[in-house]
Amino acid sequence: MLKRIAVLTLAAAAALLASGSMTTVLADSQPLASSAANTTNNSVAEGVTNAGPTQNISSNPAWAAALPGSNWISFASTGNPSDPSFYTVPNGESVVFTQVFDLTGGNITGATLSVLADDTTSVVLNGVTLYNAALGGSYPTCSSVAIGCLQSTEGVFTFADLAPYLNANGVNTLQFTVYQQAGSSYGLDYAGTITTPEPSSLGLLAAGMIGLLAISRKFANAQ
Repeated sequence: MLKRIAVLTLAAAAALLASGSMTTVLADSQPLASSAANTTNNSVAEGVTNAGPTQNISSNPAWAAALPGSNWISFASTGNPSDPSFYTVPNGESVVFTQVFDLTGGNITGATLSVLADDTTSVVLNGVTLYNAALGGSYPTCSSVAIGCLQSTEGVFTFADLAPYLNANGVNTLQFTVYQQAGSSYGLDYAGTITTPEPSSLGLLAAGMIGLLAISRKFANAQ
């Protein structure tokens, strides 16, 4: 009888694994979002006029609304021309904005990133250029093609675009070089998430499976 229970227990465990019922684990999401808290810039190091730490800015009324969970950012008050402290970034100037984040879990299960910029920006992930800034084109408000500051020129990066270049166990660096090409306003906005299995969930799953198999073998050996 005990031997039969052991065999049935092992069979049930195998069936659960095959169906995925026992492989569902909690997900750990790493937010990517432009903000004074998350994003640094190199404007001071480059000697840019009016340079300062990254700040959340009041956006130009012509821009798309900030992406969910994010803010339009810059190194100075460069967004809304009506602001008393508004500063016009000279044409040809560029500043690098950076977010550094850690991932754990050893596996990327989801990844998204959306980007807006005035006038335009490049996107680099862990040293790999995902998008070259749209330089030399038309700039009626910002870049007339992605990546620009309007919803129609939003840059969208999918799991397939991001996953090959992410470090699933360690430090990751996301960088944007934002260019001024047509005067007036200047800024960056981005938002996304990276999803990995939660380490504690994987540990609990492994422990549970080991315990189940140990009990099954104990029953089998008793026969």
